[in-house]
Amino acid sequence: MAGRAGRAPGGVPGAARPASPVRLTRRGRLVLLGLLLVLATLVTDLAAAPGEASGRPGAPAIAVVQPGDTLWSIARRYAPGRDPFETIDDIRRLNGIADYTVRPGQRLTLPGGRAGEQAG
Repeated sequence: MAGRAGRAPGGVPGAARPASPVRLTRRGRLVLLGLLLVLATLVTDLAAAPGEASGRPGAPAIAVVQPGDTLWSIARRYAPGRDPFETIDDIRRLNGIADYTVRPGQRLTLPGGRAGEQAG
C-alpha cells in the first residue's frame, strides 16, 4: 500500500482526476435566478418604447389663429378632453401672451408637443 500514495483514482500514476460537473447549491440557484431576472428587466427596459412622460421628439404643434378664433376655441379644439383653462394658461405661457387677445394669422405654439396637429 505504500506504493499507492501518489496515484490518482484508477490506479494510474500521474493521471489527472476527471473533472466533475458543476453543481449548484440552492443558494447558487437563487443567485443565478436573481441575476437572470435583473438581466431580463434591463433588456426589457431598453427595448420598450418610450412612454408619454418622456415627451416626443420633433417640432411642437403650431396653431394659426383664424378669424373669429379665441384662446378658448383653440383650447377646446386642440385638447377637447382637457380643462380649457389649463390649456389656455399653457398657450399663454408658451407664447408670452400677457392678456387673452389673439389676432388672425398669429401662430401659437401649443402645449404637449403634439407635432403634426394644428388647431385651426
